[in-house]
Amino acid sequence: MKKNVCRAVSLFSVLALASSAAFAADAGKLDSKKKAAKPVDAKIAEGKADVKVNNGEVKNSKEPAVKTRKGEYTCDIHIDNRTNAYINRVYIDGDSWGSVGRYGDAIARDIGKGATTLYAEVDYTDGSVGHYGPVVFNCESWTTHTWKLN
Repeated sequence: MKKNVCRAVSLFSVLALASSAAFAADAGKLDSKKKAAKPVDAKIAEGKADVKVNNGEVKNSKEPAVKTRKGEYTCDIHIDNRTNAYINRVYIDGDSWGSVGRYGDAIARDIGKGATTLYAEVDYTDGSVGHYGPVVFNCESWTTHTWKLN
């Protein structure tokens, strides 16, 4: 029993020495690779460098972020489609705005304040057209109105 324990301890010691020698050899290689690498530009490291995307547009511009609303005279409209129908056409104040997917949500931004009319159409597979609205509400500054389609 003592022989087996001694053999296990000595085997462990040999393996530990071998792995530490291999680690030391790898550490030397890593240090030499680090020294050979090019220094990192300070602007890139700080995230302040301008990065150009495919069309030449600057991605990390130093310009302040654009506000989500154009001003105090606008509101947003959250269109909440709770149906399994694809809403093909959404009209806001008589102008075509877009569409909303099944059980989807959409947000129309920067709608002029005051009386606002919402209307939507659905094209069914049998050729008929379904309608939602018209709904008229007062679009108040700095608010988001939710229109639920059931």
